[in-house]
Amino acid sequence: MDEMTEFEEMYIKRIFEEHYRAPDEIVRTSQLADKMGVSSASVTEMIQRLAARDLVTYIPYKGCRLTPNGFHLGAIVKRRQLLVEILLHDVLGIKEGIAEIACKMEHAVDDVVEQALEQLFDHPIQTFDGRRIPDVGRQFPEKI
Repeated sequence: MDEMTEFEEMYIKRIFEEHYRAPDEIVRTSQLADKMGVSSASVTEMIQRLAARDLVTYIPYKGCRLTPNGFHLGAIVKRRQLLVEILLHDVLGIKEGIAEIACKMEHAVDDVVEQALEQLFDHPIQTFDGRRIPDVGRQFPEKI
């Protein structure tokens, strides 16, 4: 994912999650600060950095919205998290702390690992607990 830091990926994923929850609303700086556990000033600085990379549209004193590029990247990070959650739950049998573990692991998942997980789980559309896996950018093999 084009030289993004783990922290930038976390911001994009959190913004994506908020967008998914309320697609018509601006993701407020204070809302993001609460989710990330950082100050509003830190959020503003990161939003401006992400805006310079055309990942969000910064709305001063309010917050941001994802650009199409940002939405795509957010969907990829979220998809990787959810695929790792399936791995932890269904293959390794882990039942607690799955989201926290997957959140740490998602940043190490590259295209090769993501594709392998998709194939392993037969291209799932939802997690073991019914959450929809984003399909932005997915490539499914042709079925014969």
